[in-house]
Amino acid sequence: MKNNSLLNFIWNTKTFGEYASKRRRGEALFAIALITPAILLLGLVIFYPLVQALLLSFQKANLITLNQSTFIGLDNFKKLIFDPVFWISLKNTIVFVGCSVIVGLIVGTLLALLLNENIPFRNFFRGLALIPWVVPGVVVGLLALYMFNSQVGIINWALNYLGLTNGLMDWFGSQKNSLWAIIISNTWNQVPFYMLMILAGLQTVPQDQYEAASIDGASSFEKFFFVTFPNIRGVLLIVTCLMVIWNFNNFDLVWTTTQGGPLNSTMLLSVYVYRNAFVGLDVGYAAAIGLVWLVLLLLFSTIYIRAMRGDEK
Repeated sequence: MKNNSLLNFIWNTKTFGEYASKRRRGEALFAIALITPAILLLGLVIFYPLVQALLLSFQKANLITLNQSTFIGLDNFKKLIFDPVFWISLKNTIVFVGCSVIVGLIVGTLLALLLNENIPFRNFFRGLALIPWVVPGVVVGLLALYMFNSQVGIINWALNYLGLTNGLMDWFGSQKNSLWAIIISNTWNQVPFYMLMILAGLQTVPQDQYEAASIDGASSFEKFFFVTFPNIRGVLLIVTCLMVIWNFNNFDLVWTTTQGGPLNSTMLLSVYVYRNAFVGLDVGYAAAIGLVWLVLLLLFSTIYIRAMRGDEK
């Protein structure tokens, strides 16, 4: 009897093992079947264009006669090194991205802290603050053209009324002021996104930490730096990375207002790539610029994430 019981136990265990193994294989095949369409779609819309752009960067290619492209090695990258407009566009892009992200992050954080307090009509003001975010970039550009108009714009009127300027300032027609006008317009458009994300992060901060800080006699600034900031650091990391990438790719606002002028004073990498590819029809050179652009974004993302992780450790 003991032997028969042992044999039955071994048989049942073997049968169960085979059943579990078949079940796991079935689940794995089912999971593969579910993610395969997504992988194919990503390959079609992301990886295939990326590979094509990489190949084009080593070719002399015209947009109209792509089938007659010729391999020229690193000539496009050599041209890029000695291209003064590329370096101007790179400098403008760094200034545009840096100022937009820094100012947007500061103003968005202040708004989030304010709207996180129990103030009257808080929900109304939260909804009102989101209005600039829902305005498309092209519309923001058209609004900026009217608001920064040197003759009838409300910006010049307000500056004169407050006594901050004497006379009318030329914004989009000036090499000195045009980029700053675009930065101000872009920041106004994007501040609500910072506010919304940071406000969501503030909702997760444990209230008992604030209570403990109050008992210890911490001031409002001390509560922010020692309680609020450590809890929302991850949100700030994500928002900053997203907005740096987003602003590097900003095109519609600049194209609607100045198209890179006057005299390349607002030329960004996104606009310069577009001009080379669809105005100059030199898609090979445009692809080389785009590849450098991609490498810069990857370097920033890597360095920034490692720095934030190091601070956490």
